[in-house]
Amino acid sequence: MTKVRTCPTCADTVSAEDAFCEGCGQTLPKAPSARTEESGQPDRVPTTPQPSMSGASASEAETMVVERPGLTPADGAPTAPQVSLNGAVRDERIEGGGRGDGDADGAGDPDGELSDWEAVDLQITQPIYRNPAPPASRPEPAGAPPAAEAVPEWPPPAVGSNPVAVDNPELCVWCPGRVVDGYCEKCGFLQPTGRDHVEVRAGRAFGVSDRGLRHKRNEDAMAIRVIEDGAPRAAGTVVAVVCDGVSSSPRSDEASRVTAETGATVLAEQMRQGADPREATGAAMTRAAQAVAAIADSPSSAPACTFVSAVVDPATGAVTVGWVGDSRAYWISGGPASSASTLLTRDDSWSEAMVQMGALSREEAMRSANAHALIAWMGADSGEIDAHVSTVTPTGPGAILLCSDGLWNYYPQAQDLTDAVPGATAAPLEGARTYVSLALRAGGKDNITVVVIPVPTEQGGSRAAQL
Repeated sequence: MTKVRTCPTCADTVSAEDAFCEGCGQTLPKAPSARTEESGQPDRVPTTPQPSMSGASASEAETMVVERPGLTPADGAPTAPQVSLNGAVRDERIEGGGRGDGDADGAGDPDGELSDWEAVDLQITQPIYRNPAPPASRPEPAGAPPAAEAVPEWPPPAVGSNPVAVDNPELCVWCPGRVVDGYCEKCGFLQPTGRDHVEVRAGRAFGVSDRGLRHKRNEDAMAIRVIEDGAPRAAGTVVAVVCDGVSSSPRSDEASRVTAETGATVLAEQMRQGADPREATGAAMTRAAQAVAAIADSPSSAPACTFVSAVVDPATGAVTVGWVGDSRAYWISGGPASSASTLLTRDDSWSEAMVQMGALSREEAMRSANAHALIAWMGADSGEIDAHVSTVTPTGPGAILLCSDGLWNYYPQAQDLTDAVPGATAAPLEGARTYVSLALRAGGKDNITVVVIPVPTEQGGSRAAQL
């Protein structure tokens, strides 16, 4: 796709190759190349405004402090707007720059009404650096033995997506050709892996990932952990990560797997040691970014992926989500007594940036060839990342749904997802399977990954295992 960026002086859209801004005439900084995710155009893309977490325009969000019923912020802080995509100061510790490919999320209630979830606690961003120390965890009680290393070395234990062996790995699964280095000599297709369809669970949290109908391999990945019963801290806490490999990058399936496994493992270890969920999320995203950067042959040939995570506290029902890219987290309401279904993340995509700046309507942005261009991702070429972290406490039962764009391309709005699978909160495995099935029936143009975590969760549970 066309590589685009914005002028840091006047915020005009310029191409990646431009040396000067046509709007203000200022010299533009050297831009890195743009990431594109070759997911194809979905059968249906959002053409109407979607509910947002702020319910206001970008300019209004900067000054508005919202108080709404039905949601208890973790620290009582008002909603804060996300850090602007323009004019960011580059940290000298970071190599490389930003690129782009993703999708849009919701921004603006079509009915003009603010939902009870608009007071989403501190919609902050925090940079992910290559080599920082992880956020500090809570201090150990006096006399307690020293905690184990918070960040385990890669690779962490597998979580159940075991490869399915093919009959003859030397022959192409698509034609009679021979396979050399993973590609068929005759048709040229990359051979599929055992990840074409995977189902995992941990406690009452379930995940399903499928290759879809158009792609030759599954470049999505997921990982789930549950802190065991009897743990001195965070017993029963569920953590989950979903990653979507950027198709235009090399070894994108490996990128998503490494990132998901690392993120979930670090999240679980941080929570076991008593870290605050927000601190744990920041540490997990930092370590995941380092892990995927480490597998790159060079910055110009860097595997890349998106990232979305959730930490669900069974004692309080509080949910902390973190994300980079366009994989999403939704709250799915369990009924009229619960907080309304809503999108909890905001896509790091060209289309969403255009909507937030007021340059294009959502319909115009989604019709653009650049609609799915990511402006943030994880990879050796990502440079400094604005890692988003948010904590909410829903009222009433429901579920957290993490998904790749293979699902939300067809069901972008939270209420659509709720209506499509009414029993997802009570039967998470069948709910996850049904969401994947619906995306396949709608066209299956991309890989599809769905994780459903009931809230409140059931205390305890085993590590994720394959069904």
